[in-house]
Amino acid sequence: MLLAHALRAINRRCWSTNERSVSSQPSRALTITCQGKPINREELFKYTNGRFLANEKKALDRRYVNFDVDRLCAVAASTGGQHSPVCAIEKLEGGFSKALLLCKEDGSELIAKIPFSIAGPPKYTTASEVAVLQYLHAHTQVPVPKVLAWNSDPSNPVSAEYIMMEKAPGIQLFKIWAEMSDWDQLCVVKQLTKLEGEMTEIRFPASGSLYLRESMVDDNKYVALDRGVDPSGQFCIGPSCERGWYAPAKIASVHSRLNQGPWPDLSSFGIALVDREIALLRQNLTTATSGPPCGSFEEQIAVLKSTKEAMSRLNESTFINKVSEPVLWHTDLHMGNIYVSEENPANIVSLIDWQSNVVSPLFLQARFPGFLPIEEYYSLGTTELPKLPQNYDEMDADDKEYAEYKLKEAKLAKVYELSSASENNQAYKALRIPSFVRELFIRCGEVSEEGIVPLRACLIEISKTWTDLGFIDQCPVSFSEDDLQRHERQFQEYRDYHKIHELARKILGTDFEGWITPQVDFATKQQQNEALLQEIMRRSAEYNKSPEEIRRIWPYLERSQT
Repeated sequence: MLLAHALRAINRRCWSTNERSVSSQPSRALTITCQGKPINREELFKYTNGRFLANEKKALDRRYVNFDVDRLCAVAASTGGQHSPVCAIEKLEGGFSKALLLCKEDGSELIAKIPFSIAGPPKYTTASEVAVLQYLHAHTQVPVPKVLAWNSDPSNPVSAEYIMMEKAPGIQLFKIWAEMSDWDQLCVVKQLTKLEGEMTEIRFPASGSLYLRESMVDDNKYVALDRGVDPSGQFCIGPSCERGWYAPAKIASVHSRLNQGPWPDLSSFGIALVDREIALLRQNLTTATSGPPCGSFEEQIAVLKSTKEAMSRLNESTFINKVSEPVLWHTDLHMGNIYVSEENPANIVSLIDWQSNVVSPLFLQARFPGFLPIEEYYSLGTTELPKLPQNYDEMDADDKEYAEYKLKEAKLAKVYELSSASENNQAYKALRIPSFVRELFIRCGEVSEEGIVPLRACLIEISKTWTDLGFIDQCPVSFSEDDLQRHERQFQEYRDYHKIHELARKILGTDFEGWITPQVDFATKQQQNEALLQEIMRRSAEYNKSPEEIRRIWPYLERSQT
């Protein structure tokens, strides 16, 4: 018993670094600012990087983090070499974490990252991000911030999970992109494919999240990395830290233990997704009347069981299985997460924000970077460069300027694709997997929120192309003509619902939560929201809805929250 007690104590300590015991930083003049303006400590804890058009209190509460400022400063003071007190804090924020730029009296600067409660599972989200940064820093040429101190136990003296890391050198890409030469932009895109190619070559034993082995506690399941890619034996693949596996309000009432990973193969991962959604549906957790058309409970269970049959076959030797090796990938490469050298903008010097990035099958990971979106008409798999629209000469000046902008964007996307073919050929092959195969996993994991209409659409496509995908035996999923006609009606209803939501997001310049940047007048945006709703209600027939139905499903109205 004494031995077991001691081992549990050691395990608990392993959630943090070998962080030295520090006392609270002595009270001194400490400047705290946000966007260049002085703020007090309470404002430091609050989320102030924007407003929300609907359910704002809930959105802000989920992003509120209280912590001991002085003790955080004390950690920073003793981190990174010679002891030096923190004299200034600049608050930065994202959608899932608070970032603080800590300036020390010796002129050095650190970044402290503190996750919001919505970032992912407590402990695991921080522990996994630390492991990813440490692994990439030690074993690859991928430039990432160096972790200096961290603690994933919120009961630590700072009273919150945190990661203390070096400030990324260089400048964020979005601040300099417009002034960069075409050649420098091309070099950045090509360098990304090389870095992604290096990550793709790492052989991971399973899908899940990357951790330091010392972070695994209690009954965590994990698989150690091979010594060929981890000579020190420090790292492992453990449970996924993706938010979908740890929605506390939902999972709390699910009695069956979910398989949160690691998953040794593609089928086990897909089956775990199905089992998770069935467990959630059986708890009757999706009773909202403002959501998309979901189908009846019986239909949802039936489609998920059919999906499970298809998932169970995915380990067979097909084109899909050949691009399903588990890989680490940065899935949120927008220009704010890419830093380039100010002296040589063609050179990437840091990739930041690896929170919630997991090890997952390659064809689910590989994607064009966020700043190189491809349109529906983009021709994947050809070497022909995109061209201006045929009616370009007939356009007015504004339309011509936009067409030229989209052409340049499409050309850079083609550069990314062709460079992937030479620098990261497995990912290039994965990009060419039919989209409905990727969507099968995405839509399966959304059934408890989005219903089964888009998932069934994927199954229909898979049943049509089963042999073309390389399967030998008969497809386990089939649909009658009546099934297809009923699905088409439901899919049209689903499409109409999302058309309204997409229109609202596009015109209002927001996201699914209704987030509005602080640079925009919020009162004006609220008026635009109401005016747009009234206009869509007036034209409701164009969306096959009544005015009352439009209001019921409008995404940016205050609704009771449970």
